[in-house]
Amino acid sequence: FFFALCTPAMSRLLRRAAFMVAGGACGAVFAAPHVPAYCQSSTPSHAPFDSWDEYYMSAAPRWQRAWDYDWDGRHPKEGDNPGEYRGKVRHLLLIRHGQYELDTTEHGLTALGKEQAAVTGKRLAMLAAGLRRDHYGEQKIMYKKIVSSNLLRAQQTADIIAKELPEVRRAKDDPLLAEGWPCIPSPGAGSREKELERCRPGKILSESVQIEAAFRKYFHRDVDHKKKLQTETKDAKAPAKTDGQTSSSAPEKAEKPLEHEYTIIVCHMNVIRYFVCRALQIPPEGWLRMRGDNCGITEIVISPNGRCSLVHFANTGHLPIEMHTFH
Repeated sequence: FFFALCTPAMSRLLRRAAFMVAGGACGAVFAAPHVPAYCQSSTPSHAPFDSWDEYYMSAAPRWQRAWDYDWDGRHPKEGDNPGEYRGKVRHLLLIRHGQYELDTTEHGLTALGKEQAAVTGKRLAMLAAGLRRDHYGEQKIMYKKIVSSNLLRAQQTADIIAKELPEVRRAKDDPLLAEGWPCIPSPGAGSREKELERCRPGKILSESVQIEAAFRKYFHRDVDHKKKLQTETKDAKAPAKTDGQTSSSAPEKAEKPLEHEYTIIVCHMNVIRYFVCRALQIPPEGWLRMRGDNCGITEIVISPNGRCSLVHFANTGHLPIEMHTFH
């Protein structure tokens, strides 16, 4: 599954991992001096790294300053006129798990962590019970599903939230959403070598691909406009039906308001931070520059045209100050 998702950057990382296992040359491969992330050139000047993606061990596509309109592979082909972009506005609610036990191997929720999850569930239920009204019209929140990582603290948080939302489907836990290292962060603990002392190279190479795969699974626009346009092209070539009504006399379709779809994803802070970087197309190695407390709510909106917006990041306004914890 992972290899099917591989970009050139991912392939280079996996080849480097294979070289490490086969040749045992870890010291030679990872002994390059630390170089700041945004200096002079887009490519490191020192061997053996061909790009910053390799330097930071990132599985994300190569970062660029200009917005990539086809970031999810669903943008219309160049030269095609999509007319009106179709599909729902997708809202992804990324919720960090509650406080958990640090001194156990299971890392289950503490009593406070369970309270945090319950209050978060009540907040989500209250949002769904109301009706949002503003200049752009009315909007009713309807949750499509609740999905969680397969780690105990996230599972427990999702189960407690689900009790407050009994009509929302509790989807199967997804191991792709498990906690991990998306890539070497910048800034980090100091030099690249110090970061690799904190987390083994092989661990980053594996987890970076896993978390990137999770991003590609959940982050995309509702409609694949490449596929839609191909279907419409076939329909356009088909002979028109003769029902006695000319095209000029056909009634005009009323403009429909945009539909909104909400998905609740309960996972982990490193994963959420990386998702934000990828969705907003900012350098993925900047993920550690953000911080979020337990049961904070992050909302990212994906419009039918592929634009992504960060509405909230790690919002804990629903929790009293006594429930604010980082771990």
